[in-house]
Amino acid sequence: MAAKKFPWSLVIRAVVTVSALALVYVANRDGWPEFRRSLADARPAWLLAAGAAYALTNLLGVWRWQILLRNGGVGLPLRLTGRLVMIGLFANNFLPGAMSGDVVRAIYAARELPAQKPTVIMSIVMERLLGFGAMFIVSTALVLNRYDALCATPLTRVSAQAYLALFALGAGVVALSKWTNLGAALPWWRKLPGRAWLAEAGQAYRVFIRHPACCWGGLALSAAAHLCLVLMFYFVSLALRMRLDFFDLAAVLPFIAILTVIPATINGFGLREVAFQEFLRFAGMTTAASAALSLCGGFIIIAGGLLGGPVYLRYRGPGQQVH
Repeated sequence: MAAKKFPWSLVIRAVVTVSALALVYVANRDGWPEFRRSLADARPAWLLAAGAAYALTNLLGVWRWQILLRNGGVGLPLRLTGRLVMIGLFANNFLPGAMSGDVVRAIYAARELPAQKPTVIMSIVMERLLGFGAMFIVSTALVLNRYDALCATPLTRVSAQAYLALFALGAGVVALSKWTNLGAALPWWRKLPGRAWLAEAGQAYRVFIRHPACCWGGLALSAAAHLCLVLMFYFVSLALRMRLDFFDLAAVLPFIAILTVIPATINGFGLREVAFQEFLRFAGMTTAASAALSLCGGFIIIAGGLLGGPVYLRYRGPGQQVH
C-alpha cells in the first residue's frame, strides 16, 4: 500500500483560517468592551431575526448567481455554486473591502471552468451590477423620501447629491452598454491589451442584460437581498433597544455600502463604524449607539462568513467533489 501523503493542503487552510480569525479579533479589539455592554441588554429574539435576514440575503445571492450562470450557458451545479459563494464570504473576513471575496470566488469559479472563464467572471461582475442597480432603484426612492432631512447636515447633503449623480451615471453606462458596436466607435479599442477577452466578456454581458430571467429576475432578487440587509441592521437596532426609524436607516445604508467597497480595511470594519456614526447623526443617533449598531451588525456578517470556513478547508479543487 502506498503511504498516505501528509495533508499539507488541509494544514495550510487551517493556518489561514486561524490567522483570519485572529486578524478579525485584532482589527476590532477596541470595540469589544462597548459591544459587550450593549449586547448585555440585547433582546435575543431580534438578534436571531437579524441573523436570519442576513442568511436570506446570502441565499438570494446564491440563487441570483445560479440564474446568471445557467442562462449564460455555464453548467455549474447549484451545490458547488453555494460552496463558492460561502468561500467568498469567508474570504471577506480577512481581505480589505466588503467585496474582495468576489475576487476569490471568481478565481475559484474560473478554475472550475477554465474554458468559460470570461463568462464566469462576467457573471460575478453582472451579479454585482444587478446588486448595485437594485440598490440604486430601491434606495433612490428612499433617499428622495428623506431628502430634506438628509440635507440638514453637510455630509449627508453632499452624499445624497453624489449618490443621485452616481445613479444617473450608472443609468447612462447601462444605456451605452446596449450599443452592440460600441468598440468599433472607440479609436483606442484596437490598442487595448486582452481585447479578445474583453470582447468575449462584453458579449457575455449583453447576453445577461438582454435575457429577461437574468436582467429582471436578477434585479428582483437583488432588490429582495438589499431589503433583507436593511432589515438585518434594523432588527439589530431593535435588539439593542434603539429608537431608529426604518426609513432613516434605509436612506443612509446605500452611502455606507458604497464606502465599504473601498479596500481600506478588513471587511470594511472601522470604515463602516465611522460611516454609521457620521451618517446617522441626521437621525439623532449618538456616536456610541451608531458604533454599537455597526459592530453588532458587522459581527453577524463575520459569523455568516465564518460558516464558509469549513467549506474552504474541505474544498479539493476543480472537478473534485467535496464530502
